[in-house]
This record gives sequence, C-alpha cells and structure tokens, in this order.
Amino acid sequence: MNAPRTLSLLAALFLLEPSGAQPPGMAGPLVGSVTPGSAALWMFVPTDAKCTVSYYPKDSSAIPQGAQFKPFDKLAGKAVGHPVAAILKNLLPDTAYRYDVKVNEKNDPAWVGFFRTPPATGTPHKFRMILSSCMRFDQPQGSWNHVIAEKPHLHLTVGDTHYADTTDPTTQWAHHLRYRRLPEFAKVIRNIPTYSMWDDHDYGPNDSDKTAKGKENSLAGWIQFWQNPGAGTPETPGSYYKFTWGQIDFFVVDGRYHRSPDQAPDDDTKRMLGDAQFKWLLDGLKASKARFKVVASGSTLAHSKSDGWRVYTFSRHRFFDSIKENKIPGVVYMSGDIHNSLVWEHPESKRVGYPMVEVISSGVANSESLSFATIDFDTTLKDPTMQVRIIQGDRKVREQKTWKLSQLSHK
Repeated sequence: MNAPRTLSLLAALFLLEPSGAQPPGMAGPLVGSVTPGSAALWMFVPTDAKCTVSYYPKDSSAIPQGAQFKPFDKLAGKAVGHPVAAILKNLLPDTAYRYDVKVNEKNDPAWVGFFRTPPATGTPHKFRMILSSCMRFDQPQGSWNHVIAEKPHLHLTVGDTHYADTTDPTTQWAHHLRYRRLPEFAKVIRNIPTYSMWDDHDYGPNDSDKTAKGKENSLAGWIQFWQNPGAGTPETPGSYYKFTWGQIDFFVVDGRYHRSPDQAPDDDTKRMLGDAQFKWLLDGLKASKARFKVVASGSTLAHSKSDGWRVYTFSRHRFFDSIKENKIPGVVYMSGDIHNSLVWEHPESKRVGYPMVEVISSGVANSESLSFATIDFDTTLKDPTMQVRIIQGDRKVREQKTWKLSQLSHK
C-alpha cells in the first residue's frame, strides 16, 4: 500500500557508501534466529575481510568461545563488500550473552552486542516481544529508542523493511544497507534477536504477488540479508518459517510469493498463501503443543480494503474454519502494512470458535504516530495470558488489552 518514491539503480548504488556511526564499508551486526543453544549473527564487510566473533555469558568469567563468519556461496546482489554469517554454538538456555565482533583483528564499539537465549522449548516462561513494520529512511527514527527501552526478548518485523519496490537484489541490498547503518536501527538489530518477513515493498513493486518477475532473485537476496531460521521448504519456495520461544510457536507466513493478484475474482480459486504453504501452516498448527500459536504476515485480515485477506474470502474463511474444525486453541494473528497500529477481534470470529485477535503494528518509522506494539506472554500462570500494548512515538500507551488462553480456546 501507499507506493513510495523509488530510487534508480544508480542512486541506490550510491547509497552503499558508508554513513552514520558504522565504520566504512560495514553494516551490522544483526542477531537473527536464536534457540536455547545457538544464535545466528550477520555482518556486511568489505570483500576479503576476515570477520570473527567471541561470545560468553554476560555475567560470567567463563573463557569466551569463538566463531568465524563465512560468506554465502553465491551472492544474489552486487555491492562494495558482501554479507557474511556465523552461528554461535553451545549456548545455555535463558541466558544473557555478550558478543564482540572483530574485522581483520580490529574491534569497534559498533560491533559489540548483547542478546538473551530462549528457555528450553516447552518451558513455562514470561517474555516480551516487539512487533513492527514499515520503515522509511527519511522519517523520524526515534521510536527505535523506545523499542530498546521496552527491553524485549525478541523483535519480529513483518514487512516494508525498506522501500526498494523492485525484485532486483542489488537495489534491494542498497536499501537494506542504508537502513541498517542508521544508528537507532543498528542498535536494535545488534541487541535484540530480530526475525523478519517481507511485504510488497521489500519483495517487489507495490501490491506485488506471485506474478512478479524476478521474485526468485528477491528470495535469494532476502535470505542473504536476514538470519531467519528457514525459508520455505525444499518442495515449495518462499520466505516462510516457524520458530519457538518457550511455549509459544510462531508461524511466519509469506503472503507474496504464492499470492494471487489482488484484482483476481474473489472466488474459490483465489489464494493468499498458496495451497502448499497453507497445508504447511495447518499441519504445523495441528501438531503444535504450544500454549499460544502466533501466525504472522505483512497483510492484515480486514483493515486493508484492497491488498489484504479482506479481498481473499476463500483463503480467509479456510484459515478461520480450519482452526474451528480442528479445535486448535490459542491462535492469534499479527500483521502490519497500514501505517497505523491497533489490536482488535475480527467480526467473523464465530468461524474460528473464539475471538480471532489481530495485532497490527505498522509505521514504526513511516507514519504520523510512529507506533509499534509490545506483546507480553506469560505461560507460568495456570491460565496463560497475552497482553498487547500499542505505543506511540511519544512513548504514550494508546491501547492496552489482555487475553487469557481460556478466552482463546474452544468451549
């Protein structure tokens, strides 16, 4: 939605020049997927640079462990430098870690970060996450400071992480790099495990779908600039994946790669996720033993009148009806896109069998409100809870609501 100004390839390549607090030719580090025993790190470094990392529990005198960053086998885009990734292993669950990156044996304060691992899977736990979307370079970035102040365990961003509006990965890389060199955002991705899903503006053109030419190049570039725990399946490509934090399962679905055009007739042949990805989602929800199951995507269930589930009636109803037919408790939906943030219950919730809660967080750096959402899960309670707060750019809490798991379960 809201097609932005676009940059020519020449202008985008110019943006590869260093900016902000990052040393020349650098971007990152970014903490990506974390498990109770591992963490993925990402950096962008000059070609042929040697990049290493040492890490250790934050409140410990243990001897640091080390790892080396490795380049990707085949780069999707071209730039002055390249992305590299490292896996930190042998970590302890539910433990705060410090890490220090070195490039060519040199240190820099911009390469020191902290993160916390999740507890062992299935362990009752309290944790806070941030949901965000819609980030523009030339807008105020102060809300990222508020994100840091909320001390979240993880950050999930659901699209429009840049506005390249093309499937050309070289141009996409330029936009990624420009944004990751902003000091406010760089601090977030350096210290909060960040998971991502694209929407139209970082997948391809405005309102783009499965017909976008070059979408396979977008996917290849996306994989090399984020450290998500997966991307599709061997049989069905896409950027979708699943991860777990304690007793919460996250199903982050790709609403672009297999999506029918918005303008297609709204009949039973029109698809939001494609049949194979929907089967992956439903099979995962049915198998999940998690207390809450979060389904996240860039597209809203109803608030976008032309580019969301609202104009995909068959797909929306299949999603809702499947939850009820299979008696799957604790499903909630999270989205972005509309440059506004809110939390609500869908009016078709009777199809689900309990309130279908949707958390929309959009415009953290591209809206008048500069808002984002925090979601606090507490599964240590007999009746686990999910509390949602909508926080404005002035850090005022505009909305706060809490649901118990018993309210989001079939009677």
